[in-house]
Amino acid sequence: MKVTQKELQNRISDSLDSVGVKTAKQYFDFAKEDKALEEIHDKAVEAGLLGNFERIMDEDIAQTFIKTNNYGPYVMEIWPVVTAWYPEFPLKDLISVQDMNKPLAYLFFSSLKAANSKAPTAVGARVETPLGLRDIRGQYPTGEIMGEEIPTAQLEFDATEHQTIALLAYNPLNVTGDYLEKFKITLKKEGADDVVLVPAAVVNGKITLNKKVGTTLTATESYLDIETGALYVAEAANAAAASFDKVIANYVWQIELSVDENIPSVIEDIEMLPMEAVPRALALKWTIFAEYIKKSQFKTDIREENTKRVLNLIYQFQVRYILDSLYDFAEGTEVTITIPGSTVMSVEVKSQAVQVELKKVANTIELESGRQEGNRIVCGKNFKSFVESLPSTLFKPAAPNTAFSGPREIGTYGSFKVYYDNTRGDDEAFMTYRGTEWYDAAYYMGMFMPIVPTDAVALGTKVREAFCSMEAYKFHKKRCVVPIKFVFG
Repeated sequence: MKVTQKELQNRISDSLDSVGVKTAKQYFDFAKEDKALEEIHDKAVEAGLLGNFERIMDEDIAQTFIKTNNYGPYVMEIWPVVTAWYPEFPLKDLISVQDMNKPLAYLFFSSLKAANSKAPTAVGARVETPLGLRDIRGQYPTGEIMGEEIPTAQLEFDATEHQTIALLAYNPLNVTGDYLEKFKITLKKEGADDVVLVPAAVVNGKITLNKKVGTTLTATESYLDIETGALYVAEAANAAAASFDKVIANYVWQIELSVDENIPSVIEDIEMLPMEAVPRALALKWTIFAEYIKKSQFKTDIREENTKRVLNLIYQFQVRYILDSLYDFAEGTEVTITIPGSTVMSVEVKSQAVQVELKKVANTIELESGRQEGNRIVCGKNFKSFVESLPSTLFKPAAPNTAFSGPREIGTYGSFKVYYDNTRGDDEAFMTYRGTEWYDAAYYMGMFMPIVPTDAVALGTKVREAFCSMEAYKFHKKRCVVPIKFVFG
């Protein structure tokens, strides 16, 4: 039964309502009503983080130091700053961000496998899943086969009969009604034109094949055996080997005569990958964290101001680690895109030329992900200077980030969101994808808890005046990240 939007909202609201931290109840109420949490997924992650916080901060050790005069950097009044941090987390638009209930969590990925005893490929050929494309390579659970590839290794040459013989994966063949029109045999040889054979007639249990108009064939009398699915391609009398490299066959088989042995079976395997959160501590050696400074003394609450600085620093640490991992460990084939420098071309024509090349990369990611096209670009100065020089009709700039200087979203270019990474090389960039579902990303980040004082976390040593976050990382679909070199022509 499909869960409705309203039911999902209610589940998340119930999760938030069940949180009851004794020392900070009013701030949980604040977080629950936070208008910045517009997406259901954001509310779910927030509920998970709040639940972790409750479990940690209500522990005996946490209660002990919270009630002491000097309890380190954490004060209850800065809790709204902490809860407001996740909705402002820009990386969630580039990667998948999830909350973790424990420091060690597992991601579960479904891997569907298809195979049968008559297929030309080994057990384990794959099909499409929500987590990526899975090629099934000619094994189809219907009667119509559209493009079964028979490689050279599976072709047999008969020098006596002057024939090349191939065996189709499925049989007997179905030639009733209009099905015969779906038959086509393509003979391929590197460096030569394709030879296409089409049905001519059905005689004595055989489908005779003729060359299609416009192609050449060394001899006639090529045919398909209806009962066995055997293909016989006539060769010249003096031929010592097949005159082609492989066969591509389109045909229809009698699915109503099938048995278990030749019906493709689909088996679901579950892949379980661990994600272990490790602490990241950041100390700010300032007694302002250990004392109560009245807001009136500084006009603004100094604790909130410094907490924002700490959050921004920790965020930058996370961003740097993730962006470097995405670029350095990407397994997509690197491409070079030339940004036209001609003074004769109009801006629109230059932009269109770049868009065409970007779409090629996006389509490559679509094939690898099995989900959607690439739609996120992280770039250095070359591409940044190009898109920012375009008129607003071609590139829509994002609102400027005034919080801190670092990696950030700079705008929208066609169907792509563009991010600038200030430590990438001038010509360096990469493309990936991000969708609306949690699994629609190449990279995953798990957050075990929001920023908390380190006394509540076992770090081996007690750091009194520091903040600590715990995160885990998993680069799951490395081929869905394609490095790009942007050069000026």
